[in-house]
Amino acid sequence: MDTSTEDPVDLTMTAEVYGVLREHAWIGQVGADHDLDADLFGPAVKRAAAYGWSSTRFSAGAELGGQRWGHADAGGDWSQDGRVRQLAWLTVYPATDLREQHLPVLPLTRVMVDSLGRVGELAFTGLTVRVPVRLAPDTRFDLRELVVQRGHGQLRAEHVEHVEHRAGARDRTAFVCALPEWTPDAAAWLAEVFIDALRAVGVRDTAEIALVRNSRTPPHTAGVTAP
Repeated sequence: MDTSTEDPVDLTMTAEVYGVLREHAWIGQVGADHDLDADLFGPAVKRAAAYGWSSTRFSAGAELGGQRWGHADAGGDWSQDGRVRQLAWLTVYPATDLREQHLPVLPLTRVMVDSLGRVGELAFTGLTVRVPVRLAPDTRFDLRELVVQRGHGQLRAEHVEHVEHRAGARDRTAFVCALPEWTPDAAAWLAEVFIDALRAVGVRDTAEIALVRNSRTPPHTAGVTAP
């Protein structure tokens, strides 16, 4: 987690999905037949609106009530070379007027994964989020409930995951955790655990949290327990 930032008033948030994408065989022909752009922004915007999380409708009277974020930019590398790529990224402006709402780590992740799923098959390898911790509410109760559901009071897993912690530009600390599953949803949840931990110790600047599967490390009991 990188808790340094060049602009302490920057309240944008970015989420990035990493992995390998194998496009559906028919996707190229459909794009050509219907003149569709092969990018993330369109499907991400449509899915966010369908979930009721965000919208690009700005005309008077058409604004989305309870909007979780405003769209800033999006992109991704869908190269078909079998290598791990930054398949999707979304930069947004999290809502600041919704009481006790989590930073939208899981919703952003879900929007990106849904969009990638329409394009092809995703082999997920990592998630990175850069978040303005000053906007994060106290989510200990919600996270505790998830921990109980996933592991009877603490994290347990068949897969060991690697969480990078960057305390500064030249300082990096790695945490090794175990999860019951290695999925985008689980990675997003673990990112929220670290966001809440940073909030609890008084961090207010932008933090970067990178979660990457480390399949070479043998399974062991998790190193993170319920808040």
